[in-house]
Amino acid sequence: MSARRPRAVKRAAKLRAFLQWSPLPIAIALMIFGHAWWGLGIILGASLFMGYAILSPTTRLFGKVVRNLKEADGRNEDVWITIDDGPDADTTPKLLEILEREGAVATFFVIGMRAEKNVELIRDIVRRGHQLGNHTQTHPASRFWISGGRTMWAELSYCQSTLHNICGVVPTWFRAPVGHYNFQTHPVAKELGLRIASWSSRGFDAVRKDVSKILASIERDLKPGAVILLHDVRPVSAEVLEGTLKLLKERGLKTRLPGEVSTPQ
Repeated sequence: MSARRPRAVKRAAKLRAFLQWSPLPIAIALMIFGHAWWGLGIILGASLFMGYAILSPTTRLFGKVVRNLKEADGRNEDVWITIDDGPDADTTPKLLEILEREGAVATFFVIGMRAEKNVELIRDIVRRGHQLGNHTQTHPASRFWISGGRTMWAELSYCQSTLHNICGVVPTWFRAPVGHYNFQTHPVAKELGLRIASWSSRGFDAVRKDVSKILASIERDLKPGAVILLHDVRPVSAEVLEGTLKLLKERGLKTRLPGEVSTPQ
């Protein structure tokens, strides 16, 4: 992928930046001309709107986000397991062995700089029939939500290039760090041929340590068409994946990747 942003993406970035900040001068003008409460109201309303839009991983205020398998490919049976934040030399091999043993498939949303340090693991993910997703090059979780068009392009395009250079695969799915998007995300993703994936079932395994509580949260939203969010690189990653696959067996659910047929289990 080119490190330079295409002209169309630059135009989209400017337009969306204008839309994002346009309430501010209006509010300032109102306050200058004696309508302070109206101005403050506009600022507060715009801030609440942006805060909700940015911090809600399933919002569509910025553009389309896929939240279940039916939205991905029109079929609502089965479930889609997604695993974020890898690869990792300790945990990823364990996850791959569990998936193979249970005849399950998953999408690994990987971080580009981690992929560069674990090249063979990336190739092994593909060899075993799983899918690679783009999870940015450096995973700037604390600032991705305020990233401008230039940073957004760099994070997504470099991850695309990294994975293509390693194994010849160009991802078609993107998930933002912590699921935070802004006005700049969708134009960049579209230009790179990426669809944006959210989730419908999660256990907060990135922060929780109690596996039983993690699995209880996952089970609460587990149904046909669910997109399950799991994480790599955590001490509980393997145990959580095993528990999740056990829940699927108990409910008679199978795993598949978007657009593919069910896997035998």
